Amino acid sequence: MPNGIKNGIPRRRQICLAVAVIGATAAATACGSSSSVKSTGAAASTAVSIGTNADPAAFGYDPAALSGGGETTFWQGLYSSLFTTTSVGAVEPQLATSYTFNADKTVLTLQLRQGVKFTDGTTLTSTLVKQNLDRRSDPTLGAYGMFAAGGTAAIVSVAAPSPSTVVITFAKSQASAPSLLADDAGRIVGGKAIANPKSLMTQPDGSGPYTLSASGTVKGSSYTLAKNTSAWDASSFPYSRVVFKVLQDSQTMANALVSGQVQVAQLDPSVISFVKSKDSVVEFAGTIYASPLFDKLGKTSEPFASVKVRQALSMAVNRAAIAKLHPGAVATASFFPPGTQGYDSNLDTTYAYNPAKAKRLLAEAGYPHGFSFSVITVGPQMDTDLQALQQDWQAIDVHMTIQHATSYAEGLQAQSTTPIGYNDFTIGRDPLGFVNAFLLGGTFNPQHATDAQITSALQVAESEGGNSDTAALKSLDDAVVNEGWMFTFYAQPAEIGYDSSQVQVPKSSGASVFPLLSSVAPAGA
Repeated sequence: MPNGIKNGIPRRRQICLAVAVIGATAAATACGSSSSVKSTGAAASTAVSIGTNADPAAFGYDPAALSGGGETTFWQGLYSSLFTTTSVGAVEPQLATSYTFNADKTVLTLQLRQGVKFTDGTTLTSTLVKQNLDRRSDPTLGAYGMFAAGGTAAIVSVAAPSPSTVVITFAKSQASAPSLLADDAGRIVGGKAIANPKSLMTQPDGSGPYTLSASGTVKGSSYTLAKNTSAWDASSFPYSRVVFKVLQDSQTMANALVSGQVQVAQLDPSVISFVKSKDSVVEFAGTIYASPLFDKLGKTSEPFASVKVRQALSMAVNRAAIAKLHPGAVATASFFPPGTQGYDSNLDTTYAYNPAKAKRLLAEAGYPHGFSFSVITVGPQMDTDLQALQQDWQAIDVHMTIQHATSYAEGLQAQSTTPIGYNDFTIGRDPLGFVNAFLLGGTFNPQHATDAQITSALQVAESEGGNSDTAALKSLDDAVVNEGWMFTFYAQPAEIGYDSSQVQVPKSSGASVFPLLSSVAPAGA
């Protein structure tokens, strides 16, 4: 998103919607009683409540500061993006109306939608888009990390030759540039916020279909969005009011759904049977449970700078045993999960459970007696998996201490103070976007480290067929796993609970396990 984002969420981390960055679910205030009755009638058709176990505005309302997780659904209400990913996984223009490439796909030219207004009264122009993208050098804006100088999708310049035309020049060929500028990374904030970015700490400034209702919002507990009927795409969103309720505990989330406090909720697998006895559940595929490597240079824990150490840690994990802890889970070492482009089943053999070989690799790396390190999580939901990893690594004399952050913000900051995280991550239909936005250019790379193998594999995919080039994606999968930039342990669908008497089946974009806000609609509508 961290121990767990961007580029980001747990589903145990997820905000029924949550954050793809932090290696564990974000802490928040549980609210409400499980004894309330489900709503009916007019109120149900004009308002909807969505459960979230992470504070979507923990760092304010700048959509570039926190991305990739459940906050994505929240941002969809407040901000429009240059491009958007649809429920069938297609990337389409949104604030842009059309685009063209030059011959080598290093220059992308956008034509902008006319008449789009922001909550501050300013209007969408090419100059405003340029000002937004020119923030890419700000290291606190994770969604822009890949666009900064030295990033995997570095932008050399942004020009505004006419009020409705934007010309973006990339350092290298970017066949999937529209995907990179879709959703969170392409969200545009208004002119007054650009002039005073600190204002976004307390107030959003977008052109989305909703505005934040101050009277219905309690920071860290619940956020109420009120329909902006004059917004350019207001008709695509059916509810006049959307409430995001922050619920920390997985059982509390399930209770809130079956009791009618919320109508949509991202569910932990442990509560699926309970929810199915009362409500409906839909699955979104393409999710892995894994540890992203933050400390690629060995600054917080020296051993992690060694590829052999990272490979040893991967081989020491009994993935099959961990997967058995979760109904429906499939053990895998592949970065891209089964069923997605680029999945390489050979990695499951290469990194099969082999403690003896792991110990030999540690010795070769100069750590025959192992080492110690800490991992920081938010909340207890990831502890079962972490404790299993702890035991496996202890068997090769690597000792991991599990610590719990006292706040979600502290958990996010742990990406700069601890070597790895742990969480679930959605690869979906845009694996190149995930690699660019999170693994290399954003949340999971706070040290801005580079890797020749991963960069080379990525460039081949970008310059050839993008996300349609299965062979190139498989090479990228191999590079990420072999270099130890992500330790994958198992794959499992994400389950979204919903009250079918109140709402239609939610849909995802395929690039996320979080529902598209526009797909959350009244039943029978």
